[in-house]
Amino acid sequence: MIGLKDSQDAGPPCAMHEPGLRVSLVLHRFSRGGTDRVAAHLARGFADRGMTVDLIVFTRSGEIDGVLTDLIGPGIAITYLGAGNGPRSLDLIRGLPGLVRRLRRERPGVVISTANNTAMIAAIACRMARLKGRLYIKTTNPIVSSRHTGLPRLTRRLSYRVIFGWTDGVWTLSGHESEEMVAAFPRFSGLFRDVINPYVTQAMLAPPIEPSAGSCERTIISIGRLTGQKRLDRLIAAFAEVRTPGARLQILGEGEDRAALTAQIERLGVSDRVTMPGYVPHVAAALRAADLLVLTSDYEGLPAVLLEAMGANLPVIATACFPGARAILERAEGCAIIEDTAPASLARQIEAHLAMPRPTSLHAIAEQYSIENGVQSHIAALTSFIQGPPLTVRATPPGTGRTGGP
Repeated sequence: MIGLKDSQDAGPPCAMHEPGLRVSLVLHRFSRGGTDRVAAHLARGFADRGMTVDLIVFTRSGEIDGVLTDLIGPGIAITYLGAGNGPRSLDLIRGLPGLVRRLRRERPGVVISTANNTAMIAAIACRMARLKGRLYIKTTNPIVSSRHTGLPRLTRRLSYRVIFGWTDGVWTLSGHESEEMVAAFPRFSGLFRDVINPYVTQAMLAPPIEPSAGSCERTIISIGRLTGQKRLDRLIAAFAEVRTPGARLQILGEGEDRAALTAQIERLGVSDRVTMPGYVPHVAAALRAADLLVLTSDYEGLPAVLLEAMGANLPVIATACFPGARAILERAEGCAIIEDTAPASLARQIEAHLAMPRPTSLHAIAEQYSIENGVQSHIAALTSFIQGPPLTVRATPPGTGRTGGP
């Protein structure tokens, strides 16, 4: 077993202004979620701005590997540390020696842990590889206002105190989350900075698809993994009570709860009005054709689908499942927070929003989370943690986004 040693930097701190800066992004695996799509956009954006980029992925995931490697494009090395036949924790432990060897060999100027689930293992690997002053981690689900309680919550807090002690910057998904982190971990307040995630493509900003003449169909859409976190059972139960003529529910995604959700749909007698076509890699067209996005999750980081929907001026109603949810939705045209998830109450809220005209101003919020703004925001975050001249990158339009979200 490899033991930990006190970390001493084997060379000078990384110079952010040097051309060809090497950036290594660490992922568990390519998944269907927004987190790994963000990592792909960042890898491509960094490479397009003159950096040498590689992705270190603990395990293969099959069909999704091809979807995201197509998005990443050429010129970016991808290293898989294993095949991945067990639980995530086992994948990470098995892959640790390979990650340490690669970091020692390549000596990247910057290592980025792209999700909560790789923060600890990336911190350990950088410490073992003696890469001091080079690790940055991204939060992808709330750490402070998490669903955990009691001993798991305490253990989680303690583990993050260890991680933050080995980390050089922590990037959160909103100003609200940064404030939570500073209050919970005041000793590490200098680490936290909110960044813009690169979510929204130009295809997502295209005009809505108009319904065919005479059609009364009204489509409610939800997009996400079919798993307990998303609480799609709430949405299905509410939809069974929706009485709007022509209302249909479309759930895009795949996951372990498919059988249970299918059984619920059949039990409630709405099989003729609900479709679950599975995972769809490109959702822009579906969002442009829908009439309302409903998000019923227990918790999220900053859900990409919410901003992608806004890019199509698609109204959104959602639970207060992420930091800053109210700040975004309560001021957004045609959008709202779901205060009561009981089936009858949620059904009435869905019906009320289906009766409203489609908003015209939501795309302005979504544009702040464009790919260009997101990449620039992460480069600015890197630069802000380094003493000396700012990082030189290839000229790109500055965009209209601001760090900290809308």
